[in-house]
Amino acid sequence: MEQTPENSLDIKIATQLRVLRQNHGWTLETLANNSGISKSTLSRLEKADVSATTILLARLCSTYGITLSRLIYMAEENNFAPLILNNDQEIWTDPDTGFIRRSLSPPTGRLRGEVLECIIPADTTITYAQPPQTGLEHHLVMQAGKLTLTLDDKQYVLNQGDCLRYQLSGSSSFQTSPDQIARYQLFIL
Repeated sequence: MEQTPENSLDIKIATQLRVLRQNHGWTLETLANNSGISKSTLSRLEKADVSATTILLARLCSTYGITLSRLIYMAEENNFAPLILNNDQEIWTDPDTGFIRRSLSPPTGRLRGEVLECIIPADTTITYAQPPQTGLEHHLVMQAGKLTLTLDDKQYVLNQGDCLRYQLSGSSSFQTSPDQIARYQLFIL
C-alpha cells in the first residue's frame, strides 16, 4: 500500500494493532479466537494491506478493552495539547459505510473524556455487538438529520437538537433514514 496523506492513519492504526497484540503476548491465532475475526484478516489489517472498517475496529477494541478513539490516539502518539486546531483533528472514514469520525478532543493519558463529530450517510446501519468498555458514559447530541439508535433492543429516534444520554453496556445500532444523513457530536466519559 502506497503511503499517502489519506491512508497514513490506516498505516499507523495497523502498526498499533500489531503492537497491542504483541503487548498482550498473543499470537494471531489467539487474537482470532478472542475477537472472532479470522487470522488472515487480522494479518492483512496489521500489514495495512486492507483498511479496517468500523465493525472490525470495534470488535478489536472490545477485545482489548479500549475505545476506538483511544486506539487512534495511541496510533498517533500525540502528546497532551490543550488546544487542538481544526486542521489537527484526526478524521477517519470507514471504507465500507462512508461513516466519518472526527476526533474533536481525543483522550490523553491525563484526560479520559473525548468529543467526536460523526457523520453517517443516509440509508446506513452500523451495529456493534458489544461495547469497547462496559459502562462508558455517552452524550449524543444531534446536529443534523435523523438517527435511530438502538441500545440493547430499546430504540430512540433522534432529530436535530435532541440529546441522548446513556451508559453503554451491550449491543448498539446506529441507523439513518433512507433520505437523510445523521451528523452528531458524541461526548464519551
